[in-house]
Amino acid sequence: MSNIKTFLKAIEKTGYPNPHVSEIADAISYNLDDLLIDLKIEVGDKGVVDFCDKAIEKLSGKKGIRVDLDGLRGDEFVYVHIFPKYYDEDESEHDVISSHRWGESEILDIDLDTGEEHYVTIQTLIDNTDMSGWAELDELLDYIREKAYNIVYSNCGFGIWWE
Repeated sequence: MSNIKTFLKAIEKTGYPNPHVSEIADAISYNLDDLLIDLKIEVGDKGVVDFCDKAIEKLSGKKGIRVDLDGLRGDEFVYVHIFPKYYDEDESEHDVISSHRWGESEILDIDLDTGEEHYVTIQTLIDNTDMSGWAELDELLDYIREKAYNIVYSNCGFGIWWE
């Protein structure tokens, strides 16, 4: 038997999203892996999406979720806006299917002709990448999505299925 109601009361008192969400779940013996399934039973599909949307909105702020690129090539960051669309437990029991758009960003780029370094936005980087750079760009985008996923999961207890 699920104690989703107890879990929801606990996170309401402690604040949600919360970087200690897994510890809160453990403290009340709630299996966080069941969060979206339990929510679906309690509030239906639309309720799950509303819950996830509100959680991500609180976590994001106006600029989106900040993803620091850990100094891969300088002091780089990307903000990503995540929009939960629907929940389909056949796709993933732990993730909400979501779309996204890029927000403010600074990524260090190198002009291949001059060797000069300068910061560009993620969208500029995407727009200016030719076929020879697609693999590297895909790797960077996957890295950003993975970090954003981890931020959402560690603070909210559910993940993002990128659409």
